[in-house]
Amino acid sequence: MHNQKETLRKQIIQQRNVLSTAQVDKAEKDIAAIFWDQNSQEVAVLHTYLPINNEASTLLIIEKALELGWTVVVPKTLPKRQLKHLVLKNLTHLKEGKFGTKLPLEEIEYKGEIDYVLVPGVGFSKELGRMGYGGGYYDTFLSDFPNAKKIGVGYDFQVIPKLPVEEHDVPMDRLIIATL
Repeated sequence: MHNQKETLRKQIIQQRNVLSTAQVDKAEKDIAAIFWDQNSQEVAVLHTYLPINNEASTLLIIEKALELGWTVVVPKTLPKRQLKHLVLKNLTHLKEGKFGTKLPLEEIEYKGEIDYVLVPGVGFSKELGRMGYGGGYYDTFLSDFPNAKKIGVGYDFQVIPKLPVEEHDVPMDRLIIATL
């Protein structure tokens, strides 16, 4: 199963890497519209990733959540498949993190409950399975927050009819998929 996942990862990442700026920008708008159409705009805590390498963008969602006064939290990668959760106050004061990620300059750790988690993925299944990059960071993190709404975010070509799933893989509650 590991080889099958690795082959699938490479194929999808190659496809994602060749997306144009126009495709990524259109998808970002579509993803934000779907998110706000489906979710309450009451005060909430949103855990999200800052996109890298043509990942489906969550930046418009982040901007609006900050405007609404939501607490926005982003992950910092630590050793042993652990994530530290940092409060994001804006999208301008950022520094480089591990694997090319971005982090808030000021590292304020968040330790409370989380309402929504926007989850990046390399692939998703129609049955709400998720295939990440293979490090297990999100599966470890998501299993610690069973009450959070887990929303996988991606592009239509990332939805695979049958995704190889392992016991430790945490399923999503729903997907937001941009059509290209």
